Amino acid sequence: MSAPPRAFFQRPRRGMALPMVIVVLLVLSASLAGGIALARGERALDDAGKTGVLAQTYAETGLQRIIADRGGLGLSGVPGASDSVRVTFTGGYYDVTTTRLRAAVGTDVPGLYLVRSHAVITSTGVGGGPSAEYTVTQLAVWMSGTMLVQSALTSVNGTEKSGAAGAISGADQCSPGSGGTNDTLPAVAVPTLASDGGPGYDGSTAPLTGDPKVSYLGATPTEAAAASPIQWQGIYDGTSITADYTVDWQGNAISPDTLNFPSDAWFTANPTVFPVIYVQNGPPNAGTEFVLDVFGRGLLIVQDDIRLDGNNAGWDGIILVGGRLRTNGSNRVSGATVAGLNTQLGYTPGPTDINDLNGTKQFLYDSCNVRSATMAMGKLRVYKNTWSNIYKTF
Repeated sequence: MSAPPRAFFQRPRRGMALPMVIVVLLVLSASLAGGIALARGERALDDAGKTGVLAQTYAETGLQRIIADRGGLGLSGVPGASDSVRVTFTGGYYDVTTTRLRAAVGTDVPGLYLVRSHAVITSTGVGGGPSAEYTVTQLAVWMSGTMLVQSALTSVNGTEKSGAAGAISGADQCSPGSGGTNDTLPAVAVPTLASDGGPGYDGSTAPLTGDPKVSYLGATPTEAAAASPIQWQGIYDGTSITADYTVDWQGNAISPDTLNFPSDAWFTANPTVFPVIYVQNGPPNAGTEFVLDVFGRGLLIVQDDIRLDGNNAGWDGIILVGGRLRTNGSNRVSGATVAGLNTQLGYTPGPTDINDLNGTKQFLYDSCNVRSATMAMGKLRVYKNTWSNIYKTF
């Protein structure tokens, strides 16, 4: 008898495909995550390097601006104990600060300052790194502006004085105890022949005090203009001096400025301020005469003609005039006055371009007022080998 056939039963086996797929997916996911992390890290390094360079660039820009362009940053005059300003740009900002380390001692020892510029880049890149910061510093001294004064009253085109009232003096009105030079300059400086063909100074009966009383700058107005140390072209264009006030011939602010010519009340309320005021009433011989009818101070720059009108009109400081100077009433200018400077620009002066002084006039040289008026034209001069980028920020 043969045995009956046995039924064949196949036992189930666990499959390997699914675990292998999972393992592969895990490996691929890990590789992808690693690749993303590596790419992110590289991008973060790139962002950090780029923003670091930008921060350094803007920090150095701020340092250069605070040294060479204080007026453009909205800072004028001699730096105080500490002044600062923030400049913003797309993606960040920089703060520039001037800190006084040593106050000036008289006119011989200038003030010492620490100039610091701190830049911050606030924009973040794909890497999401933190903001980049950079700080640079340098030591500097404040060098006040200067002006070579040729006389109490200088006229490139000539001056005519009516009557004997008043005084024109080149003797320094500021005493040595107040910082004066004790120098005696010429009372007037003119060409030998004025632009009207007459004598350069026509006013023999007016009292003059100076050494000499009359200084001749050249035979003609053109030669006198060439002998002037004032570089009028840059001043006339408004490129060499930054004004605190810019006004038209009527004293109204010129946009974007919003401040009109200062009033008597303003000068009274600010007794130690010597602003730079620029009057745009050119071109030469435009017929728009600026009338000064207050007693002010500072550096007054007038493109063309000016008239001191009334017994209250006067000035402490410097008056630079492109055209002619006229006076009416009792006026006093204490500092230095120069007129006829448009002749430097190639303008040919005529008979009506000479200074015309009427009434009781006083034009007095005062070295202290000149120094105060030029103070705003000063600048920071850096010391070599004092640049640093290790200044700590807290």
